Amino acid sequence: MDVKRINIKEGINLTVITDKKFKTDITSVSFLCGHGPREAVCSALLTGVLSRSCVKYPSLMELNKTLDDLYDAQLVSDASRRGFNHIPTFTVSSLNNRYSLDRTDIRGGCLDVLYNIIFDPAWKNGCFDNKILQSEKLQLKDAINGIRNSRSSYALRRCTEALMADQPLYAPRLGRLADIDAVTPAELSEFYNGMLKNSSVEILSVSADDDGHTDEFASRIKDTLDSRRPGKISVEEYKSPGKRIKRMSEKAGISQDVLCVGCEYDGSPADNRSAERTLFYEIFFQNPTSYLFENVREKLSLCYYCSALPMIDLKKMIIYAGIDSKNAKKAEEEIRKQLENIKHGVKNDELDRCKLALKNDLLAVTDSPSRTAAWYARRAFYGDISETVQDFSDKLDTLTSADVEKAASTAVPSLIFTMKGAADDEV
Repeated sequence: MDVKRINIKEGINLTVITDKKFKTDITSVSFLCGHGPREAVCSALLTGVLSRSCVKYPSLMELNKTLDDLYDAQLVSDASRRGFNHIPTFTVSSLNNRYSLDRTDIRGGCLDVLYNIIFDPAWKNGCFDNKILQSEKLQLKDAINGIRNSRSSYALRRCTEALMADQPLYAPRLGRLADIDAVTPAELSEFYNGMLKNSSVEILSVSADDDGHTDEFASRIKDTLDSRRPGKISVEEYKSPGKRIKRMSEKAGISQDVLCVGCEYDGSPADNRSAERTLFYEIFFQNPTSYLFENVREKLSLCYYCSALPMIDLKKMIIYAGIDSKNAKKAEEEIRKQLENIKHGVKNDELDRCKLALKNDLLAVTDSPSRTAAWYARRAFYGDISETVQDFSDKLDTLTSADVEKAASTAVPSLIFTMKGAADDEV
């Protein structure tokens, strides 16, 4: 596997990964936008609006027909969040050209679609089509409302909002329902133009061979966009939790409670300690023999499920469990007990078993174009793609119990949030 990173223009970078064993090509273009509620909802709406049509393919039917003719290529748009920044990403994936039976230039066609979708939208009266925007508003509302259908996802969202309540830069990945209706075609168009003018750009290509298509695609973007100041992801500052833990609860139409233990958690995605944290996660909540699963669920039967959501860019971690209300106090005590236990030593057999599980999983990363793309995409916006999967695996071998203790030590509970279910006759 060959990996290279090229600065094609100030504020615009290209990461190219080639490996002959891949049968699928993937190319993505991401924009590092700003922070706050407006950025969140506009980013989410923009990914939907742009992927519906463009000047060259003025309808979704024409766009889909073109993708079908390119051996069923897939176009995906997504709004993500890193730190406080919101990131619209546009990705095309397709079969590699060497599998074309009729000499169709699959990759060239896909990159042309990707370019036109992002940079040549179909305007109406000088801005985005209001009919398309209204349709995407409904889709976004459905997506946000759909989170309520998953009791754990909704509890995690509400707990995160509570943890970030004093941080005006924070907004959920898809934005908030209350902000959607106010977005007009003119405002979304203004957001889009500002994104093209000011946002840092990360282009990522994963393919079997460097056939010139990537260079041509990057050159088109270079000619289209002006230089811009390189962006930097805004992250939360670590705050030592107060002596008293806050307690909050909220009722929802669910049949069981969801207990969330919100923690302050120090660290940074760019601090070169991700291997230590990954091993801590594996031992604490990810592995089938993890502290949470084996003790809180299996031995004591205090929950239906128990896991954790680390948000290192927000300096937070939420430990969550589905429980009966009668077990709330015991479950909270045991979760906090297990968190303290891992801060005071991990047995060597646990350490070795979890290292092996992680290393086995890492072996599959470079066998998959999508997982390879995700590996480098996570690192690209922090400006350092030098750590390979093998480097990460080798570092795991060197870690000790003390490293796991250190990774766990700054996870300190600061909020107990309970999503309370209704009584049986109320559901």
